[in-house]
Amino acid sequence: METYGKFVLTLFSISLLLVVSCEEERGNWTAVHQNGEYIYGVWRAPTVKIADMGLVGVKFNLHDQGEQVSALPLLTMLAPEALLPVQVVAGRNVSQAEWVQSRSPSTYHGETLYRDRVVAPALYHAYGFQRQAEVEYQSRKFGSKPLILLEIFDMGTAENAFGIYSFNTYPQADTVWVGSKALLSGGYLRFAKGQYFVEIESYEFATGIREGAVALAKAVAAQIQEPPIKVPLLALLPSYNKIGGSDKLFRSNWVLGQIYSGLPLNVPQLTAFPLGVSASYRDDDATNWMDARVVFIVRFPDAAAAEAVWTRYRETVMTGTASVKIGANGEIFVDERLPSEESDFR
Repeated sequence: METYGKFVLTLFSISLLLVVSCEEERGNWTAVHQNGEYIYGVWRAPTVKIADMGLVGVKFNLHDQGEQVSALPLLTMLAPEALLPVQVVAGRNVSQAEWVQSRSPSTYHGETLYRDRVVAPALYHAYGFQRQAEVEYQSRKFGSKPLILLEIFDMGTAENAFGIYSFNTYPQADTVWVGSKALLSGGYLRFAKGQYFVEIESYEFATGIREGAVALAKAVAAQIQEPPIKVPLLALLPSYNKIGGSDKLFRSNWVLGQIYSGLPLNVPQLTAFPLGVSASYRDDDATNWMDARVVFIVRFPDAAAAEAVWTRYRETVMTGTASVKIGANGEIFVDERLPSEESDFR
C-alpha cells in the first residue's frame, strides 16, 4: 500500500510541476504517452493541464486494474442464418401481430458483402466482418408485404461486434432492452451480443411495426448465450466528466476518422489490428459532445508493436511545425492550433 501511495503521489506531483507554468495557455492540445503495449492520450483538450490530467487518469487505471483480458470468450458459434427467427408474435390484444419470413434468407460472406446494392461495406470490413444473413418479415395485420428487414452480422469477435455497434451510438440516444442494450435511431434498431451485430430496419413508422422489430430482436438475443458485452479496455478510461453514450471502439485510423471530425493532423498510426477505445469528456470550451475532449487508449499485440508506433509518432511531431512540450516521463504535448490561430489566445 505504501508503494502504491507513492506511485499515485508521484503521478500527481509530475502533473502539477508540468502544468503550473502552462495553466493559462489555452488552445487545442494533444497529449500522448506509451506504457508497455498501450498508447494512450487526449485530443482536443483546451489546456495543457486538462490534457495532462487525462493522461494521469489513464495511468492510474492501468496501475490499479492491472492486466486486462485481450479477447472476450465466445460461447455461441452458430452461423447468422441459424439465428433468424421463423416467426414472432408482437403486441398485445388489439395490436397483436404475427410476423413471418416473407422469403428465404440470403447470405453474404467475406468480400461479397453488399456488392449487389448501393451500401458501402467498408465499415463492416474495418471491424473484421465474417458473414451476414438477412431476411424480410411481413404480417397479415399490415397487408402481407415486407415491412421489416433483419440482418445479422458475424463480426468474428465480441469486441468487433461492440465496435460497429458503438460506431452508431451517441449521447442521449433512445434505447430498449432486448437482452442487451439496443439503440433506436430513425427506423433502425441495433444491438451487439457475443460476436454478432444485429441491425433491424422498419420500412414504415408505426407502433405495431416497431413492436415487431423489438420482438425479433429479443428472439435473436435469446439464442445468443453470451451476456451483454463489456469490453474490459473501456474500464481503463477515466470516469470523471465522461459523457454517457460516447464510448467508441476502433481498430484502424480510417475508422477513427469516420468517428471524429477534426482530429489532429498527426495521430499514432495503428498497425497489427490493435484494440482501441475512446470516449468524449465535458469541458467548458466544448459546445456539444462532438467537439468535446476525447480520451483514447490503444492496446497493441505486444510492447514491441506499441513502441514502434510510438517512435514513429514521436519523430513525426518533433520534426513538424507544431508547438511541442515533453513531460517529465516522456509524455508528448502538442498544441494543434495553426500559426494563424495562436495570436487569438495571447
